[in-house]
Amino acid sequence: MIAIPTLILALVCLLRVKRNGWWIPVGLLLSVGGDLCGALGAFKPQMGLFALALCCYIADFAPYGKLTKERVRPLVVAFLAFCTAFGYLIVKITSTIEAFSVGIYAVVLLSMLSVTLIQHRPRWGWYVVAALLFVLSDGVIGYSRYVEPLPSVDWWCLPPYYAAQAIFAWQYLVKQEREA
Repeated sequence: MIAIPTLILALVCLLRVKRNGWWIPVGLLLSVGGDLCGALGAFKPQMGLFALALCCYIADFAPYGKLTKERVRPLVVAFLAFCTAFGYLIVKITSTIEAFSVGIYAVVLLSMLSVTLIQHRPRWGWYVVAALLFVLSDGVIGYSRYVEPLPSVDWWCLPPYYAAQAIFAWQYLVKQEREA
């Protein structure tokens, strides 16, 4: 049930694929796999599939990336905030293997956020909002898993996650329509 919204987004995007436009639909499909793993309680495969999905988003965003003077400040602020939150979280993880896995995932997540922040493309702000929502969702999951269990954690992490995926899909569909 948890994977249905992302699956619908993935299918809609797949129906609109044009040449060179596979990264977002593939990222959404990998996210569906991550959703299913999460529903089954398979945390490490879930992280792995989401890391691959984030790599797809990075591949879509990277061609629009260019570090300019106006993008440095948001990039530095996001980097410092992310590293502070991650530093707080990582010391709470007792398993070395899990800390290593979460660390790799955090690097991929930070990379996606960073590439999003330095993009120069139409509706750049929407991509930034989606990336921040994705980070928020993962932060809630990490906090609940390693710091203090949150009651009804799904109610805290799923709305920003679904919103982020919907924004990425929406921007993809707008781009596909412009190129038609």
